[in-house]
Amino acid sequence: MAKNLIKSFIFLVFLSLSMTSIQAEKYDSPEYIRHVDEIIHSFSKQIKKEYGFNCEASGGSMPYDVQEISIKFSTDRLVTVEEARELEIKITEKFIECINAHEKIRPFLREYPFPSSRASVMIRFYKPKKFSLSTNNVELVFQAKSTIFYNTKNLANPHLYDTLKEEPYEEALRIVKSKASH
Repeated sequence: MAKNLIKSFIFLVFLSLSMTSIQAEKYDSPEYIRHVDEIIHSFSKQIKKEYGFNCEASGGSMPYDVQEISIKFSTDRLVTVEEARELEIKITEKFIECINAHEKIRPFLREYPFPSSRASVMIRFYKPKKFSLSTNNVELVFQAKSTIFYNTKNLANPHLYDTLKEEPYEEALRIVKSKASH
C-alpha cells in the first residue's frame, strides 16, 4: 500500500510540477499565481544560499485559490534518515513561514495560516559519483498526507524507489525541535 501511495504521489507531483507554469506575467494568470511565483523565487534563492540546494521544479494546486504550493530541490550529498528528516522539517517550516509572511497571498490561501500539509517540499539527494549505491542512504524525501517518506533507489531497478522509513510529519517535527533544544 505504501509503495503504491508513494508511486502515485511521485507521479502526481511530477505531473503537477511539469504542467504548472508559474510565469504569470506571460500568461495573464490570476493575481495569486504572480504572488506564488514571487514566493517560490525568493524561497529558492534563500535555500540555495543557506544549503546550496538547487530548485528543480515548482508548482502546486491552484485552480481557484492556493490549495498547495510545491517545490523540489536537489543536491549531491549522501544523507541518513536523521539528516533527511532535519532538512525536510527545517526547509518545510521555512517554506511555511515564507508563504505566511507574504501579505499579498493571504486572501488567496485556502487556509491561513498555511499549514505544512499544503506546503510540499521534496528533496532529491544525488550520490556523488565516487560513491556506490547503498540502501542505507536517503535519495528522496517528501511529505504526502502529513506523512514523511524516506526513500532509496531500488538496487534491482534504479528507476524505482524503496521506502526506508515513513513517519507522521508532526512526529518528525517534534524530534527535530527536541534535538534543537538540547
